Amino acid sequence: MPSERPGTAKDARASHIPISVAIATRKTVRWTIGARVGKGPASCDEGRTRDAKNAVEREKRNVAELKEKKNRLDSDKSRASSDDEKNKIAKDIEQVERDIYEGGKRIDEAEKNLEARKKLVEDAIYNIGQCIDYRRAVMNVYAAALDKVRTEEETPEIKDLGRELRDWYESTKKGHEIYLTNRDKGMEICKNERP
Repeated sequence: MPSERPGTAKDARASHIPISVAIATRKTVRWTIGARVGKGPASCDEGRTRDAKNAVEREKRNVAELKEKKNRLDSDKSRASSDDEKNKIAKDIEQVERDIYEGGKRIDEAEKNLEARKKLVEDAIYNIGQCIDYRRAVMNVYAAALDKVRTEEETPEIKDLGRELRDWYESTKKGHEIYLTNRDKGMEICKNERP
């Protein structure tokens, strides 16, 4: 009796269908599941790259404004007439210098986040590409096997198994096509998310 899910290695051997059908299916399942469970990103959230870029620019603007403020305070200090006024401005300058230093740290952190985002996007593009390639390879192998199954007339058992495999493949083909369409859209999103 054939298994509930045709296309396994046992079914392939029994009906003289290339074992590559079963192998290609296993590779695709392993790759697509593996990409989802920790072996790398398989999608890109829209807008995150823009947010990371904006954070870098925002921090750079803040530091530039602080530097301008420091220059104004230096100018004010040189024009100050009393020692009390010079001391107060000197304290303000020290505070602005600390703020500039902290701003530099925030710029470094924002740039690290942008680089991490860039790596994530590139990894996702690679992973999605691999998923698409494996999925297409499976569809091609199944199509080749389907061509062989259509002409299978050796024994009634093999003919029945061939019909079952053909029907199963035809019923699952749409799922592959939907998956490929979704992955193609995901690939476009990731390509648009490149920094």
